[in-house]
Amino acid sequence: MLRHKMKFEVRGIALACAALVSACGGGGSSSSDGGLQQTITFNFPGGPTIAVPPDVASVNLVATASGGGAVTFTSNTPDTCSVNGATATLLKAGECSITATQPGGNGYGPASKSQLFVIPKNPQKLTFRNPGAQPLDNTPVTLVATSNIPDRAVTFSSSTPTVCTVSGSTLTKVGNGICTVTATQAGDDIYATTTVVKNIPIGNATSPALTFLSGYKDASTTTEGGAVIANSAGSADAGWWCEGVDNNTKSSSHCAATAAADGSSLSFGFILKRTQPNTGDSFGGYWNLDILAGGLSALATGADTPAGVRIDAQAAMEFNLAQNPEWFATSDHKMFAQLILGHHVTLPDGVDDKGNPKFKDCNVTLQAPFTPTAAASTAYSLNLKNQFTISESCGLTGLDLWNELQDYPISKIHFGASTLNSTMPDAGTTATYTTQVTLTGPITFQ
Repeated sequence: MLRHKMKFEVRGIALACAALVSACGGGGSSSSDGGLQQTITFNFPGGPTIAVPPDVASVNLVATASGGGAVTFTSNTPDTCSVNGATATLLKAGECSITATQPGGNGYGPASKSQLFVIPKNPQKLTFRNPGAQPLDNTPVTLVATSNIPDRAVTFSSSTPTVCTVSGSTLTKVGNGICTVTATQAGDDIYATTTVVKNIPIGNATSPALTFLSGYKDASTTTEGGAVIANSAGSADAGWWCEGVDNNTKSSSHCAATAAADGSSLSFGFILKRTQPNTGDSFGGYWNLDILAGGLSALATGADTPAGVRIDAQAAMEFNLAQNPEWFATSDHKMFAQLILGHHVTLPDGVDDKGNPKFKDCNVTLQAPFTPTAAASTAYSLNLKNQFTISESCGLTGLDLWNELQDYPISKIHFGASTLNSTMPDAGTTATYTTQVTLTGPITFQ
């Protein structure tokens, strides 16, 4: 059972109070027989944290009269909240009004004061995943939605009857276009109504493009404010780092990231200068480029990352990429793209020097290999359902790739090289190897 809590503030109560209870906020009164005026101090009941029904919550009522007599409490809204002694029980969502009364005596006249606060409705979480693009044929599509509240009906409706119709949970295709379907779980006195809308391409229609980035502010930041991490490359010949030097061979390496002045492109290259002749043997190395979603400098630690691009029915990742000609001309210039999702898992990571358990952050990751077809900038499209696979499950089992894309944002994109450029003509005593990629234009999902 989802338990929703919130803290109510005194501000904003006065106006509602005046409309509902004439005595709300009043101090006291004098009796008709000339008794002394007294006041009541009634602590705001909404001040403590209040649970939402059906997790019925009890709130202690505290009030004092200046005349010193006992104060009694009465609910003005017994269907919403009841009172027993100095305890208020919250029964359902709505406005709860309670009056504190002191009948007078010992020379004091009667007095009363009321408080009004709102009990919010319990939210419902409705999961309705897009079935994805559909061919225009006679095959019906079954719509599926689930809720965190069991045994509560979900209804489906189409707002685009010329493209699709819905009967029960069955979608019928009518024509080319975007089929807009709304899943609704009705509310009541306790639960709030919730809806989820999905846009399903039918026939020759395509989903609107989602832009992960439109360009580059500089070599370390996208136009959308996402961090660019272009400093991860290395080779065994130069100490495995971007800026490395091998003490024995004196081979050296250098990383260089540059952005075009107009922000249209980003280049990241790893340059290795070997001091020994090339014998034709390959040598170990790595090359990585990470780009985060707008506004992110890093993924969240210890929790899901909420920022990023959320897939609806988009079918592919699209980008333009070039390789330096020397690398492209080699026998192995394969690359891969990874989509790091906001889905976080904390994993055990051994023990520290005192034997205490350590933990590490892990995010579910999807990966697709691809082989560039030209050295010059070329458009590539990687199908989300057919080319990507789950390469990092973070120890979770039974994950579905499409469900992961529907439920979590794409928070980071990673480009990697299967191997470094390790082939150059023999230059005698030295040779320079460059492994460089240039991304031009936006990275989108469509």
